[in-house]
Amino acid sequence: MPQAHIGDIQMNYTVQGTGDWLVMVGGYASGNYSAWGAQLERAAQDFKVLAFDNRGIGGTDAPDHPYTTAMLAADALGLMAHLGIERAHVLGKSLGGAIAQQMALQQPQRVRSLAMTSTFGKLGQRGQDMVRWWMGSAQAMGINRCFLAGLLTYFYTESHYESQRAKIDAGIDTLLQVHRPLHGYLNTGNALLTHDVMDRLHHISCPTQILIGRNDLITTVEHSQALAAAIPQSQLLIYDNTLHGFMSERPEAFETMLQFFKEH
Repeated sequence: MPQAHIGDIQMNYTVQGTGDWLVMVGGYASGNYSAWGAQLERAAQDFKVLAFDNRGIGGTDAPDHPYTTAMLAADALGLMAHLGIERAHVLGKSLGGAIAQQMALQQPQRVRSLAMTSTFGKLGQRGQDMVRWWMGSAQAMGINRCFLAGLLTYFYTESHYESQRAKIDAGIDTLLQVHRPLHGYLNTGNALLTHDVMDRLHHISCPTQILIGRNDLITTVEHSQALAAAIPQSQLLIYDNTLHGFMSERPEAFETMLQFFKEH
């Protein structure tokens, strides 16, 4: 896969499709760009898509120092500059949504429109304790099948988890194949813990769409409501009876985002 030297790291990325640029920014649990799966292929039918591995995961370097969302956003913007992408639609999920906020704040002229799923502008004490629990569990047991399966219980409803168990198991198999150094995971966790742009969100001026599962236990509806209240020109969509991984259970949500990008 293509590699680019961006700042202090080598970044692993892919470019697929034709049309207007769409940059897809992944989250903490999934990490590398292959986790987008069929969604990347679908997006590439309508857009020229850039997807990449964040620092700390996959084929991108994992320097051993604490990361921040500002740092991860600079990586993404640096990769865009390397590829000659002057302006793009940006889609970020979970941690990727927080990174996307920083991208829109650092270089607003580069973000044509913004869609974020299952994300936050700042974690409260509950969210921070959850992240620290994940980090401590990873340190204690390693990032193994038990650890990843436990994470995914936060992503899906009971009915989806039972009816799609073979698919979920296959997804865990895929995650286990990803190069995921423990120090990279822990340093990325720091980006979640330290992200706080709530007092700057009003500076995001591009059209913005925010999507969330009604029953998300990780990034709650309250997180998305706070984002929507702070960002001008933002639209909030809530999907009932879904959790953090709502796009798996409600694939029409992804189509809604693609349509949003087409309109802007």
